[in-house]
Amino acid sequence: MVEVVIVSGLSGAGKTTALKVLEDMGYFCIDNLPPVLLKDFITLVSNSTVSKVAITIDVRSAKFGENLTQLQKALEIYKDSIKLLFLEASLEELIKRFSFTRRRHPLEGQLSLREAILKEQELLSDIRQLATVIDTTNLDTNGLRKVIISILSDTKTFFVRIRSFGFKYGVPTDTDFIIDTRFLPNPFYVRELAHLDGRDEKIHNYFENYPEVKQFIQQIVPPLLLAATLYKKEGRPSMTISVGCTGGRHRSVYVAEKLAESLKKDFQVIVEHRDVDR
Repeated sequence: MVEVVIVSGLSGAGKTTALKVLEDMGYFCIDNLPPVLLKDFITLVSNSTVSKVAITIDVRSAKFGENLTQLQKALEIYKDSIKLLFLEASLEELIKRFSFTRRRHPLEGQLSLREAILKEQELLSDIRQLATVIDTTNLDTNGLRKVIISILSDTKTFFVRIRSFGFKYGVPTDTDFIIDTRFLPNPFYVRELAHLDGRDEKIHNYFENYPEVKQFIQQIVPPLLLAATLYKKEGRPSMTISVGCTGGRHRSVYVAEKLAESLKKDFQVIVEHRDVDR
């Protein structure tokens, strides 16, 4: 079942920022979906490859009618997969934010800004009662990020992707760290090992004769562990490490496998060998 986070709340309270935070966390994001479409939309994504969706619903959807009724229907059907967040801030803080950005409140017109905010509070009060409320009065972007991560921590996952590759076939662009192993001893020049790859026991035995290989791996694990821990804390859904050698068959594959052994003690790890079969 798809994981759905619905973000509602007062204009100026930080819904756009919250959606960007959720996008960074790997959610497929939709801004201001009319509630009448909510149930059908969740059904649609449940039958797709999308696993996490974030949706904002606010007072701009009032023109579509029955916001609360439609939201309640979706919550009843998908209660185990929906989290509803409601962002608010003090009246004085919201007035200050609108004055600073010079944005127009959605309900302004015949109403003053203060009256528009109070009217919006009234219109969304029923939705607020169903939600986890986040007061953003004293929160900056990073503070809001931490609160959202904390609320979603029971469903949030983080994984480390470790990929081996050959420099001769191009450097991966979708990566956070590139580790070059071309300075390590190369079993390619040993006739009986050349046709094997870094997962083979004979290749493992070859590298065990070189203490510098073990030393290199031991020294790069701690900074990778630290980076993964901090990425996870900041709400990143994953971290990618690309390990390269000349052809992507021996050294990079062996080191990638060894890094995976070390990191999987603390994180979910996915290992890929891009060029091993070339």
